[in-house]
Amino acid sequence: FVDPYLEAEFVSRYLPHVRSGAAIRLLAGKALPQLMSAVEQFARQSMAKIEVRSSVKLHDRFVFIDGSSCYQSGASFKDGARNSSTTLTQITDAFVAVQGTYEALWGSGKVELKT
Repeated sequence: FVDPYLEAEFVSRYLPHVRSGAAIRLLAGKALPQLMSAVEQFARQSMAKIEVRSSVKLHDRFVFIDGSSCYQSGASFKDGARNSSTTLTQITDAFVAVQGTYEALWGSGKVELKT
């Protein structure tokens, strides 16, 4: 997941739906103390492998699945279309470029947590 606004509620809303055994990578930007506490608790309870990095260079929100598909969210995952409708759009033609951009941001991001 890439979202500058990931916070604690995101963890309970989305991470329980991730397939058991899957590695979870979160690239966040703000609200890190609240996010980190929730991620640490979820990782202890579920034994999930989670890595969190931060970057100040984030704007858009994406979810990458198994390195083979990518979806852009019109709203922050923390809001989950709670305040207004939004879309989740699959990125196909530009997938390689988008993935490359966010892999570079991941690589240069500050490591916050690795379970």
